[in-house]
Amino acid sequence: MTEADRNALSRLLGEGASRRATTDDLQGLLLQVVFALLMIFMIAYFIFVDQQKKERVEEVMALNRQKLTLALDKVAEDRRIRYGLNALMTQGTDGRRTFEPDEFVKGGRIVLAPAAKAAFAQGGGAAVADYADAERLAADWRAAVLAEAKLAATDLSSEETGWLDKELQTAVENVRLDARGVQRALAARLQKQWIENPETFRDVSDPGEIADLLKSKSLKLVAEETGAEVLP
Repeated sequence: MTEADRNALSRLLGEGASRRATTDDLQGLLLQVVFALLMIFMIAYFIFVDQQKKERVEEVMALNRQKLTLALDKVAEDRRIRYGLNALMTQGTDGRRTFEPDEFVKGGRIVLAPAAKAAFAQGGGAAVADYADAERLAADWRAAVLAEAKLAATDLSSEETGWLDKELQTAVENVRLDARGVQRALAARLQKQWIENPETFRDVSDPGEIADLLKSKSLKLVAEETGAEVLP
C-alpha cells in the first residue's frame, strides 16, 4: 500500500480532525479494490481455462487409446484367422487359446484331417511370407489399426504414437509366437513320442541319425506334413 493509500484510509477512519475523505480518495480506493478483484478473477479464469484444456486433452487421449486398443484386438484377431490359429487352437473359459498337439500326433506320426492340414498349410505359408519382411508387416498392422479406429496418424499426440508403437510391437510378436508355437509343438510332441516309443520312428529315420538329428528331423516332418515352412 502506498503512502497516498494510507492517508486516504486514515481520512476514512477519521484520523485527524482536520483531515477529511474526499471523493477522489474514495474513488481511488474503490478503483484499486476493483482492480485487485478483477486481477484475482482473471487469474482464476485463466487457471480454469487451462485446467479445462488439460482435461479435454486427457479425455481425447483416453478415447483415442480406447479406440486403438479395440482396433488392435480386431487386427490381431484377423491375423490369427489368416494364419489358421483360430482353427487350430482351442479357446478356454478364461479366454486363453491353447494348442493340443496330441490331437494331431499319433504313434510318432503327424495325422491331419483335411481342415487342419489346410489351416496349417495356408496359415503357415501366410505367416512365413508376412514375417519375412518385419518392416512391411509392422507398417501393414499400423495402417490396419488406424483404419479400424478411424484415426489418422496426425490425430495422435507424440505420447499416443509412442504407446501405439509399443503395443503394435507386442501384438505382432505375440501372434508370431502363436504361429510358430503350433508348429514347434507338433515337432516337440513327435520327439517325445519317438523317445518314449523308439519303435515308432524306425521307419522315419535311420537309427544312427536319431541322437543328433531328432529335432531337425521332427521340424522337417512338420514342414513336409503341413505343407508350410516352419517359422524360425
